[in-house]
Amino acid sequence: MKRELISQALNGMDDRFISEAASFRPEAIQETPERIVHMKKKRIVSIALAAALVLALGIVAYAAYFSMNQRVPDATETFRINWEEHPSGYLEWHDAKLAITFPDTAESKEIEFRPGWLPEELASLKSDAWLGRLTAEQLADKYPNMTASQPMLIETYYMSMFNDGGALLLLYYTPENIIEEHWDEQGVDVMRFHATEVLPANDRRPEQTLEQDIILMSNPEAGWVVRLAGEAGMDTLVKVAKNLEIRETGNVLTYNDFIDHYTFMDGGVG
Repeated sequence: MKRELISQALNGMDDRFISEAASFRPEAIQETPERIVHMKKKRIVSIALAAALVLALGIVAYAAYFSMNQRVPDATETFRINWEEHPSGYLEWHDAKLAITFPDTAESKEIEFRPGWLPEELASLKSDAWLGRLTAEQLADKYPNMTASQPMLIETYYMSMFNDGGALLLLYYTPENIIEEHWDEQGVDVMRFHATEVLPANDRRPEQTLEQDIILMSNPEAGWVVRLAGEAGMDTLVKVAKNLEIRETGNVLTYNDFIDHYTFMDGGVG
């Protein structure tokens, strides 16, 4: 872990955690590969991590660094995106269900990916081509119980895009329990969760609940983020994510390379 990241984390730490660490017993730890943040009524209950470890020769401060931060925006908070078709040239959205932010990053390394594994239903999408986006909406008929016509969508984002208060937003879907973990094999922090959206009944259909799973993979060293979303199932999306081949293009992206600094991660089509 980089020294500056440890220092940054310690500076923002509650003093209570430091004092509690004095009574820490290493033998009481049970290692777990993931951290679950329970979502209820649009509030996130964070799990407090131990701030320090007591070692034989003294107390050494330890800060757990995770490259994605989450919050539930107030319903009135607005997020502006450029939209040339609108008379004002932009649109403002509100009532976002979740906002994911990242550490300010001066430069992000552009990446491409290609799936190393796909389920049988989506096998026809596999090729040798390197991509920045992959959609499987054309294969929605392979999943007869699908509600939103998107088995799997993979897209890339860059941390430098979200500098200075930008965010990746969940606008329509409401997340359930959020799992945070680290995948050593790919060197990425991971946030994944199930999400739902309830469509009220109207003259054409009864009330309907849309469902999807979302996985975010972030690499803080290179400054990129990959999102997988869809209805193929969390186990399937995890296996696709863990088998993604990812390579750098050699291009470097900065804040000024992006017009918008908010974007939405609700799984969709198109």
